Amino acid sequence: MKNKIVLIFLALFSIILVSSLVNAIDVSVENYYPTPVEAGDYFTVWIKVTNYGESPAENSAVRFKQSFPFTLDPGEEEEKIIDKLEQKGAVTKRFKIRVDKEAKEGDNDLTFEYKDCGGCIWKKISMPITVIEFQTMFDVVLQELNAEGVFIAIANIGKNPANAITVSIPEQEFFKTDLTSASIVGNLGSGDYTMVGFKILPKQKTTKEKQELFVQIAYTDPFGVRRTIVEQVLLNPSSLSRVSMDEMQARGGMRQKPSLLKNIWFWAFIILLILALRKKILKKFKKFKG
Repeated sequence: MKNKIVLIFLALFSIILVSSLVNAIDVSVENYYPTPVEAGDYFTVWIKVTNYGESPAENSAVRFKQSFPFTLDPGEEEEKIIDKLEQKGAVTKRFKIRVDKEAKEGDNDLTFEYKDCGGCIWKKISMPITVIEFQTMFDVVLQELNAEGVFIAIANIGKNPANAITVSIPEQEFFKTDLTSASIVGNLGSGDYTMVGFKILPKQKTTKEKQELFVQIAYTDPFGVRRTIVEQVLLNPSSLSRVSMDEMQARGGMRQKPSLLKNIWFWAFIILLILALRKKILKKFKKFKG
């Protein structure tokens, strides 16, 4: 009885050993780009699948396993099936992966699962992917509104500097710019801020509710990549109409001053003329009366 148990155990062990020799799939990262990857962006990874077994492997597979900060977009193929992989053969599979914008800088584990055959057990493998943060963030606030224009404060609230900043007001539904639509700011380090002003006019003066004014910020990151983001501030188009009306009234008042001054000099001239000719006028008046 004991001999039978031993024989069964040896047979099972032999089957497992032979199976491991026949199907021995190995998975590794062949390359990924860009290197390093950026938080909030995409990167492509090429997974190399190699058959180290003693015979061809059929229906082996490799699949992406979601783990923070790495995910796949809907529609991206999660599992790659390899119908047949010859002995000592290798094949490369590509995955497009998104990095969460909250990913920590440094090495983050990217995880895959693979199996040697259709009915085999999934195995797991992880590999480090270096993540860094290139971009920065801006806080945009409506600072002042007067007859001279709309003044917007822009602060670099990220940890990276932003160089060669250009601020512009793009085409939009409720607002338009007068004179210029863009302004070159220069460089803003982390924590720095600046002010830009634009002459902005309402497209729809009847709108009384506050609307989003879109502000476009273009800058160069520390790695020389030109980036563009769009922020919003709330602005009431009717307030722009009131400012324009006040400005017109102020200009009208300024135009009236020379006219008033001209009238004063006119009447002063008349009075002086009368005084100068008063004797002749009185003489004419008495002669007429007589």
